[in-house]
Amino acid sequence: MNCMQNTIDVPNSFSWANLTLPAPLVPSPALVYDGKLRNPVLEPRELPVPERVIALRRVEVHNLQQVDLDLPHYRWITFCGLSGSGKSSLAFDTLYAEGQRRYIESFSAYTRQFLERLEKPAAERIDGLPPAIAIAADSSTRSNRSTVGTATETHDYLRLLFARIGRVICRGCGRWIRRESPETIVDALRRLPEGTRFLLAFESHAEESDGTAPLVERLRSLGFQRVIADEKTITLEQAPADWNPEKVFVVVDRLTAGAQGETRLRDSLETALGHGAGHCSVWLPAEVRTEVLPAGVPATLDGQPWRRLGFGTQLRCDDCGIDYPTPEPRLFSFNSPLGACAECEGFGNVIDLDWNLIVPDASKSLREGAIAPWNTPAYEHELKELLALARDYELPVDVPFGKLTEAQKALIVAGVPERKFGGLNGFFAWLERRKYKMHNRVFLSRWRSYRTCPTCEGRRLNADALSVRVGGKNLAELSAMKVGDALGFLKALELSNHERQVARTMLEQVQSRLNFLVVVGLDYLTLDRSLRTLSGGESQRVALASAIGSSLVNMLYVLDEPSAGLHPRDTDRLIGAIRGLLARQNTVIVVEHEEAMIRAADQVVEIGPGAGQRGGRVVFQGTPEEMIESPDSLTGDYLAGRRIIRSPQRRRTPNHGWIRLAGARGNNLKNLTVEFPLGMLCVVTGVSGAGKSTLVQDTLYPALCKRMKKETTPPLAHDDVLGDGQIGDVVLVDQAPIGRSPRSNPVTYIKAFDEIRAVFAATVDAKTRNYTATHFSFNNEAGRCSQCEGDGYIQVDMQFLADVFMKCSQCHGRRYRREILDINYRGRNIADVLDMTVREAFTFFRGHAKVQARLKRLIDVGLDYLRLGQPANTLSGGESQRLKLAAYISAAKRGRTLFLLDEPTTGLHFADIVQLLDCFEALLAVGHSLIVVEHNLHLIKSADYLIDLGPGAADEGGEVVATGTPENVARQSRSITGRYLAKALAEAQQAAASV
Repeated sequence: MNCMQNTIDVPNSFSWANLTLPAPLVPSPALVYDGKLRNPVLEPRELPVPERVIALRRVEVHNLQQVDLDLPHYRWITFCGLSGSGKSSLAFDTLYAEGQRRYIESFSAYTRQFLERLEKPAAERIDGLPPAIAIAADSSTRSNRSTVGTATETHDYLRLLFARIGRVICRGCGRWIRRESPETIVDALRRLPEGTRFLLAFESHAEESDGTAPLVERLRSLGFQRVIADEKTITLEQAPADWNPEKVFVVVDRLTAGAQGETRLRDSLETALGHGAGHCSVWLPAEVRTEVLPAGVPATLDGQPWRRLGFGTQLRCDDCGIDYPTPEPRLFSFNSPLGACAECEGFGNVIDLDWNLIVPDASKSLREGAIAPWNTPAYEHELKELLALARDYELPVDVPFGKLTEAQKALIVAGVPERKFGGLNGFFAWLERRKYKMHNRVFLSRWRSYRTCPTCEGRRLNADALSVRVGGKNLAELSAMKVGDALGFLKALELSNHERQVARTMLEQVQSRLNFLVVVGLDYLTLDRSLRTLSGGESQRVALASAIGSSLVNMLYVLDEPSAGLHPRDTDRLIGAIRGLLARQNTVIVVEHEEAMIRAADQVVEIGPGAGQRGGRVVFQGTPEEMIESPDSLTGDYLAGRRIIRSPQRRRTPNHGWIRLAGARGNNLKNLTVEFPLGMLCVVTGVSGAGKSTLVQDTLYPALCKRMKKETTPPLAHDDVLGDGQIGDVVLVDQAPIGRSPRSNPVTYIKAFDEIRAVFAATVDAKTRNYTATHFSFNNEAGRCSQCEGDGYIQVDMQFLADVFMKCSQCHGRRYRREILDINYRGRNIADVLDMTVREAFTFFRGHAKVQARLKRLIDVGLDYLRLGQPANTLSGGESQRLKLAAYISAAKRGRTLFLLDEPTTGLHFADIVQLLDCFEALLAVGHSLIVVEHNLHLIKSADYLIDLGPGAADEGGEVVATGTPENVARQSRSITGRYLAKALAEAQQAAASV
């Protein structure tokens, strides 16, 4: 008899040795913070031999050149290399994109069409890749509604905590409002002193249309005999026909404590609660006092002092007549209509007319144009009408606006309706009605700014939500505490056994997330701090804290420069946080340039050797110790001291003038008066949260713009700024991203494309065909390809799959019409020029000074390898920031310009910093000035003058700790920056001596 057996076909190449299982999970060690960081994962550890690797074969994403790489699981791997070498292409556009794409493909086709669809990276094979999470500087939502609490999910657990154990405190009398039941009321009344007389009643209301006569008849039919009205006890038979009291309390029973049984008391209570719509009142003689009952409301009954105590099965304060909703998580969300403040809709601020913008210079008179909106040609008729009315209403028009009386200002604001002059109020109301037109909306926005909501005072929640308290604080008060203080408050909460049992899980989650924020050095933030006000580094560390708090295992975390914006003092905390991810059997890949972060890694992968097309290859892979010994590693040369960033032998002296900012008191600044030297490299330093950005970006820059009549946001509170007459312009180079559209590219961003198009338009062939510079723009219909509209590719919507981008069949990816490509200059058409590198184009356009002048700026900042037409969305973070700096430099006016820069070393390698310093030297040599906010010690030690803020963060900062040369600041014991700077200067001197 033939028998069938279950068989497995094993291919010839199969080997049981290749079959591996995931490593067993290891419990996560506790991260404890009690004033000092104690993290067991920071201790030396025995690394288990990795059983699996992430295998990449022939990766060709962006500039990567067929990269083959094996990355071990459960390790910290740092990617380093020059800016633009391909680190982000490998980490984010390959590893993260493929991990995320595979995860999304696990969903149904219907679900995938609603999710972000990622294109498959250009690689032959990627094996062993776990699900991936990316934490980049721009990974957090930056809306006005997103806060530190919502981003870390701490706010979600706090909402649940307040909904479950929060106590409703009456906002009228401050009494704890509880939802009672007959059992709890009986239990309270049983504790009255024996022999105490009391009345049990409920409030009844008469219909206004019917009067009290039907009420009396209804009560009598129900069997009630007595009522309390007008401070008297009367029987219903005695009620007169015209009786109309303000309030009527129906007496259900007259009782004596200890004399009646519990059954009668319970029955009477249920009757009172039933007829009183869940509310009843107990009337006690005034002399009876007990701790178990509320204080009640004083009352007079039959000429004697009594007290009326309210009870109810609903959350209502009978004494104040206020009803409260049942606490639920939605009530404590400022993103829900149930909990948000009705006026500001949960934003915490409202947009309103700003009189500082409407009258920017109060020293001007009305005739001189003190009212800025009426200085425009379109609305100058409003000013003429006001001047025509001024004589009739004794309004001086040649007196400074600031010296007008309040009555005269009120006339300008309110207008004269009988003379058909609406004043400023009527003018802006008219604009509001015409807001559907774009130019009116833009014009109206110029005179508005945000101010704190007068209803919720910036707390975002409505009065009902703010009435619920835990530990004596409402959610807004707890969210306004610094993270470290909030952590201590929650640990010290005094709760009953029942409350502690209910809140145990919620408190653990909240404390865990707060602890992670402390670990990554953000203990100075508050939970209600908007993410829009955070620096890029702070925002990324908030996202990192959220990821650590998620407790996921066997994941791939990809981090983009988590040390950005972090003071050297806090680097150990960040390293501990990353080790916490490894302890849960995760793999961590960090794109980083910070020396401490490279040395702390388990393995380092350097991409290079150059940037752009000269990079994209793996030049080193191994441990940090092996990198230091490697002759092929540029990063290893800097770590070993074979290459150094030298400190200047002579520092500039402050003899070119000063900018003086007086009385700066925005955010945590403590009424500072700071002098910034001109003609020098001035660096503002300090720990994260000390107030550097507040001082430079939020106060100094807008204050100078205001003096120079440049439009910007209003400056934070300060008294005055002096010395602006010594500079011709002020430019802020911050970390805001450049345009991320593929149509934006380096040559258009620095305005060089206009000159290049003009060169082509000046050729004989172009003139013969009447082609202008417009025809050579791929954004204009006159010259671009009609099929792809100048994109060079066709986007095919694949619904639940990633969109497919195909090279345009008509222009073959060259963006222009065929007749435009027939126009050549020196043998090259416009598409050929866009495919040139900056260095090639600089040589090609010899003789064209305007083109070369703009391209020279890109060469000066180290971007000579970029192709002119490279889409902006393919640039790295360091390339984007240097491109922005080049654009500002090329657009700077002749004369003295003050450049304000926010951490320009972000995304830059050691070698890139050398080139950046050379760029700074070139700017200073022609008379410009630089004020730089920075944490990088290499740039700090190269400064001419330092302004160190601190000594701590948030409330502990906001002061000028030290000023002077780096050597002077390094000697200041109060300066935290000085301690690290002293070590960096000593190492630089030692390395210089050995080179």
